[in-house]
Amino acid sequence: MEKQNVDYVDPFICTGSDHGQTDPAAAVPFGMVKPAPDTYPLGHSGYDYDAIEILGFSNTRFSGVGCRGVGGNLRVLPYVGSNSPYPEPQPFKKDSEKAHAGFYAVELENGIQCQLTASRLVAFHKYTFPESEASGLTLDMSSSLSKFYNEVHQFRADGILTGEVSGANVCDKGKYTFYYALSINMENYNIEEEDGKLSFSFKTFADQEVELRCALSTVSPQNALQNLQHLGTKQFDEVKEETRREWADLLSVVDVVGENEEHKTLFYTHLYHLLQTPFQVQDKDGSFKGSDGETYYTSGRSQYHGWSIWDTFRTKLPLLSLLYPKQYSDIVNSIGKLYRQGKADWATQTEPFITVRTEHSSIVLLDAHKKGLLPISLKTIYLQLQEEAGQLPFETPDNVLESSYDLWALSQIAMEIGQTRDYRKYRAQARQYKKTWKEKFLIMDEASDVMHGDGLYEGTLWQYRWLVPYDIKGIQRLMGGKKKFEEQLDYFFQNELFNIGNQPDIQVPYLYAYTDSPWKTQELVNRLLTKETNNWYGTHKKWETPSTRKIFKATPHGYIKEMDDDAGTMSAWFVCSALGLYPVFPGSTDLVVTTPLFKNIIIKTVGEPLQIMTNGLSEKNIFIKQLSWNGSPINSSIIDFNLIAEGGVLRIELGNTPQTNWD
Repeated sequence: MEKQNVDYVDPFICTGSDHGQTDPAAAVPFGMVKPAPDTYPLGHSGYDYDAIEILGFSNTRFSGVGCRGVGGNLRVLPYVGSNSPYPEPQPFKKDSEKAHAGFYAVELENGIQCQLTASRLVAFHKYTFPESEASGLTLDMSSSLSKFYNEVHQFRADGILTGEVSGANVCDKGKYTFYYALSINMENYNIEEEDGKLSFSFKTFADQEVELRCALSTVSPQNALQNLQHLGTKQFDEVKEETRREWADLLSVVDVVGENEEHKTLFYTHLYHLLQTPFQVQDKDGSFKGSDGETYYTSGRSQYHGWSIWDTFRTKLPLLSLLYPKQYSDIVNSIGKLYRQGKADWATQTEPFITVRTEHSSIVLLDAHKKGLLPISLKTIYLQLQEEAGQLPFETPDNVLESSYDLWALSQIAMEIGQTRDYRKYRAQARQYKKTWKEKFLIMDEASDVMHGDGLYEGTLWQYRWLVPYDIKGIQRLMGGKKKFEEQLDYFFQNELFNIGNQPDIQVPYLYAYTDSPWKTQELVNRLLTKETNNWYGTHKKWETPSTRKIFKATPHGYIKEMDDDAGTMSAWFVCSALGLYPVFPGSTDLVVTTPLFKNIIIKTVGEPLQIMTNGLSEKNIFIKQLSWNGSPINSSIIDFNLIAEGGVLRIELGNTPQTNWD
């Protein structure tokens, strides 16, 4: 039987130790519930492939975060024959672990078989027990991967447990509160309660299956109950198959053709990773809570929450605009609503669900507007965008570059809505970056390669200096021209100053598109995707010796160490690069064309399919000799999103020597 795209997904990739911080949660795309094991020791997303014990199976998490994680709520641990209803972490049989899109299974050393699947709002746990007079489930209502604040619970007359949970968001910033309804398909059990934990104890016969369902809501326990009841009599295996079909449908949007099976595994697994968040949080009746704690309703659109926009605006969100424009339109619609709810850069104290941060949202909204995918008028939130701009930080060199990017975006928004005076004002403010750039980024020395030097958030001056995508010609002039700019890029990569493991400079391999040598991007990106490289940087320091390996591997240690997936940002870097289309300049419609990993690619767009057809692709033939769009030659390595988004044929002729006469 021929493999489907979904069959290439390996949820264990990037789950080991600090090599991605993803997880093998059983979930639907953008699902609110993500049941998965929380291990001991914990990973940022709850699970660490290298751990040997399981704390239990919790129902919430945020994949790939780079700070101490969030979620890990309502943790369930089955036990058998324990002298205590509150057992210690349980060892498990590593070779019994299985995971595919929408499903996870493992057998504990005590003989209990554990299986997980989910719909969008309901987690399904199935535990198969051995015969025992002392079996049970422990529910930890105060479990959390970060700081726990509060829980309230009560049993209904029908035995369903309802309640609410409050905890701290990523890095202990802000607070979230959500509601739940939980049922167990057992009639005879005893309940004990101690220190925020409930123990359901019962007798089991051999191979007895006990099913637990946990429904979530951002609005109320009553809504969570309705979400639970909406599933009716659906059984575990039925939900498992439906979940797999959802993944199969979404992953079938892109078909890749090539002989390298590892590349396909990496491609579809990373596509799977980036479709984990944000979460669709509307209840079955369309209600949801906003970041201000108020209840709203949506009709005909999905409502998303769970942001990490400081990361995802660079790669993931632009990629979604091409592959999944409907979902992307709902996502940017949800971002726009944040401005009416008192949007903060990090989590507020009244978040309806787990989330991280929202800086650079104005760039995302501009990007969506220019692509015709923003379903709201920018005029309706323009005052809030201006207020946000008035609070941008300018304390450190990286602040200056990032905030100037936001000001540029606001200038473009002002122009789009006819505010000409504001356009000139914000454009002028954005260009004031040059003073700091000349002071901190023009002359580079030993101090320029110091992590957190000059108060930088994450990175070095070398890595941040390129973060002026809206004025590449401006920094080229500051450097002494396009040739000097290219020479500086050469020095940057030849001296291994690049950090693929974090966001500040991940676009830099594509900046050769703005030089006379775009072929250098083709060679460099191919090397980053397929060859061993030296990597010197973690999140917070430069190592004494480099990590020398392939950056992307189809293993649990799938990334270099300390390279967090950051809500799918790095997965999207891989997918964009493998497609040969990279959004080097969010807020514009520019896509840099580079050599794809695959011979042929078909993207099922809203119009006719977008076909990326290569001729001559091989290990040596990585240089683009000719480009054409629907038969017409293109003499540039930059193509317009709006040109290709409706479908057509991008044909790439490849050879083993650089093409040196492109624009």
